[in-house]
Amino acid sequence: MIAVDCENSDPYDLCAALNNLEDALRDKISKIMLFDDVHTSSAWQVLSEHTDIPIERIEVKRLKDNKSLVDTSLTVGVCREFYTNHVDSFVLAASDSDYWSLISTLPEARYLVMVEHEKFSGKMREALEDNGIFYCYIDDFYSGAGRDIKWTALLTEMKRYLAAHLDLNVYQMMDEIFLSTRAVLSETEQHQFYEKYVKSLSLAIDGDGNASIRIKGM
Repeated sequence: MIAVDCENSDPYDLCAALNNLEDALRDKISKIMLFDDVHTSSAWQVLSEHTDIPIERIEVKRLKDNKSLVDTSLTVGVCREFYTNHVDSFVLAASDSDYWSLISTLPEARYLVMVEHEKFSGKMREALEDNGIFYCYIDDFYSGAGRDIKWTALLTEMKRYLAAHLDLNVYQMMDEIFLSTRAVLSETEQHQFYEKYVKSLSLAIDGDGNASIRIKGM
């Protein structure tokens, strides 16, 4: 099982690592558990679209705004999988040192730790090596393999942003413009107007990044 500290791991690097695994190795992974905080990257929510490995996402709520409980939840989750579901080997995707308490508390399990170069301290490296625990650098995998999830995350977030900032129903718009102009049109004429001018609405963006809706021919 892969246990991911979403606060201290990169979704794009993890996706790249999974995509670079041979099928025989990937088949050994029973599931991925994402221990996620409300303040982490929204890309974790779309990871399931880019891997066949079952994903269980656990959103860890905060009791205090300045205190995350992700580390504690990850430790409890791994222990539960070990004792209840008899998972004997874990890949820990996290770059800080907080998972060391898990490893020292549950030494019967086997671990592989996936870390990032910049966040991996020398002391943590020594501790893993002294205890015979293997680790690898997740950002050493071919980064292009994680490109698709980046586009998915960006498009998903753009869709959410547009939905929050654009509230327009074209049928209501047509009812209002017909009412305000007092233009009497037959159903055929209304359909022609809709096909020619409403369905052809497009987005225009100026040099400053300001967007507006453009009407065909105007």
